[in-house]
Amino acid sequence: MRILHNGGTMRIDWIEDLVALLDSGGVADAARLRNITQPAFSRRIKVLEEVLGIELIDRSVKPSGPSSVLRDREAELRKLATETRLLLSDMRQEQTMGLRQLVIASQHAITTSLGTQIIKSVAEPSHTHVRLRSANRDECETLLIRRQAAISLTYRIKSEPIGELPSFLTEAVLGSETLIPVCGTAHATELMKLFNSGVLRIIGYPADVFLGAAITRHVLPALEGRCSVSVVTETGLSTAALQLSQSGLGVAWVPEALARPALRRGELTNLQDTLGGIEMDLVAQRWSTTSNAATLDAWTRLTEAL
Repeated sequence: MRILHNGGTMRIDWIEDLVALLDSGGVADAARLRNITQPAFSRRIKVLEEVLGIELIDRSVKPSGPSSVLRDREAELRKLATETRLLLSDMRQEQTMGLRQLVIASQHAITTSLGTQIIKSVAEPSHTHVRLRSANRDECETLLIRRQAAISLTYRIKSEPIGELPSFLTEAVLGSETLIPVCGTAHATELMKLFNSGVLRIIGYPADVFLGAAITRHVLPALEGRCSVSVVTETGLSTAALQLSQSGLGVAWVPEALARPALRRGELTNLQDTLGGIEMDLVAQRWSTTSNAATLDAWTRLTEAL
């Protein structure tokens, strides 16, 4: 199997060769990983260098290893290799089992809190093979635009203006969610005592991710004048924030659906009445022009189930 590259072709197994080279750090070990002789592996890399027109091996040092150009693109190559393996696996599974394939791009927080419900509502009744791709909000939108996902599931803050929807997309509001502040019940008294004395310890999110931006815009301004906010640590994942808050490190704002099981068990305390929450919509989007049966069926089931 081949993929296009700059007007020529590049064999998919060459990507695995490059990943092996990065994994091993040297030609001899990479050849062993790929289960071929070192001369054969070296020839394949040489051909690839000629195809791409770039140096992939640094031959100025002994033993030779990946070039700086290759190392600089390591993350992208690994991502490409993973996506290629998933694509081939899906194609084989579809052929073998006759299952319809469907990719849903889901915001991380949605995946963790509603992932099981999404799979049950879409996959089980229709015998559709669903791949739930968990990503940041912007990445979900990009996957949909590039048609690498059939449906995207993201949060949208209710109090913020709704941007104009591109004409080629259709959307549906599947339900509501609230970003609530929680902390471990065993530590609530201590944290609230500290808050009343003027300091609020929180588990933060990076400012460049959706939840981080939401808290910066809608929570922190309301706390100004009431306390000094101390960010104990940051994480990009709401599940990690939940666990850290439960341990007593600080207060974390997480989707209510994610916190609900621990709230019911009494392990977490909801501090929304004191610290405020953020109301959000759960929004699904797809291409308006799609005629794919699996996509349309999943769309119907999602809008009815969630």
